[in-house]
Amino acid sequence: MDSTQAKQLTDSLQGRAVGGWNIDGCFGNGKSAVVLPATRDSCKAAVKIFHPELVERYGKATQLERILREKSLINAEHPNLVRILDGGECSDTGHLFVAMERLPYPNLHQVITALPQEAIPKLISQVASAARFLEDRGMAHRDIKPENIAITPDFSKAILLDLGVLRPIGLSNLTDVDQRSFIGTLRYSSPEFLLRQEADTLDGWRALTFYQLGAVLHDMLMRRPVFEEYSEPFSRLVDAVRTVVPNIHSADVRCVTLANHCLVKSPVTRLELVKWADFSDTPFQSSTQVSAARDRIRQRQKYFHAAATETVVQPADQRRLTRLALDDLCNRLESRIAALMNYLQCFPLRATKSNKDVNNRRSTICVHFEPDDEMGLKHRLTVMFDICLIDFNNGTPIYKAATSATLSEEEVGADQLQPAKQFFVGEIQQLLDGPELEQQFLEALEGAYQTYEQGDAPPSGDVLRLTKE
Repeated sequence: MDSTQAKQLTDSLQGRAVGGWNIDGCFGNGKSAVVLPATRDSCKAAVKIFHPELVERYGKATQLERILREKSLINAEHPNLVRILDGGECSDTGHLFVAMERLPYPNLHQVITALPQEAIPKLISQVASAARFLEDRGMAHRDIKPENIAITPDFSKAILLDLGVLRPIGLSNLTDVDQRSFIGTLRYSSPEFLLRQEADTLDGWRALTFYQLGAVLHDMLMRRPVFEEYSEPFSRLVDAVRTVVPNIHSADVRCVTLANHCLVKSPVTRLELVKWADFSDTPFQSSTQVSAARDRIRQRQKYFHAAATETVVQPADQRRLTRLALDDLCNRLESRIAALMNYLQCFPLRATKSNKDVNNRRSTICVHFEPDDEMGLKHRLTVMFDICLIDFNNGTPIYKAATSATLSEEEVGADQLQPAKQFFVGEIQQLLDGPELEQQFLEALEGAYQTYEQGDAPPSGDVLRLTKE
């Protein structure tokens, strides 16, 4: 629908009633519908009326099905989701329409440059809450972007708009032909959605939702649209969505990390890195100002590096890159373990052995501690880390780490130490800087002491597992 068609439809509806809603004025128009102010009794609404030509082109049944999805939310209200009031086919005019609450607020795109940084965590948390509300009712929004988020003048509240492309999760036989050009949402579409390779499952649509929330968070932090520099021509924007790692920086390291994790290209890795709880607006607290500054510097450097890294990897290079990544992983992790042991000063003598499996993209690092009567450690304590490279992530590899700890009389190998507990997913620098590694060692040593206090010991010639599932 072009501007001329929109004006003709708008003018033809002035002073008339559609579905009992009296039309008076115009808010604007999109690709498929005009949005008009209307009243019914004392209720004010914004009524979306679909252009008859487009309804005919794509089918009345398809559009009515979409309207019914929106109407299913009439009695299911959320403070950060636009309220649906009515919808259907007008018996008098034949027009298809949806009536929603009238919101006198600008959208996020319009106010992005004035957005206070301190308001960002709360606002993205509210939008995520609305998206989860839809997911809990078996629907995916599919079009989360700044233009579809209303913001109150004091920047205290965000409201998710445009429920016209809601999709029930898991209905693979659903007739679902988009009535809008894909360029309208391309910038905020995940690579798998761009290629229409998304899985029609709860996880598949959640991965898209997380990506779109991350793209919105990028815009909030950077005060400009994601991939803005790749806008023209169309093919360049498509390629950017598929391959380019956005460069994000802010004083709020927690938000930067969340945005980067949401924008990971692989949906499987994205779901490993991001959970709904990550969108909580609880402020990030660093232990000291120094460590906070260090984190911000490293965060910027990591993603400047990622943005400059060649993103196209030929299959023949995969094995070489895997070996390099695993070598780097083992070297840095062994150095960190050595520094950690020197700092803690509560572990006996140790030997560290690493093994790299390039074919399966994983490394095992076993730290063997000798028995020490003066420390009360009567057996060999072994702590094993099993770390898998799950995604190259365009030059910033993502790892998943699991651990296992045992007591034994003799030294045990990695094949006797099946990992029992996953404790980390993310980039290696986050593991080196965070508390997770230290926590695994301390839990293993404390577990050994608790075992002795309970009168247990490893059977002769066997191992006693300390790590619980």
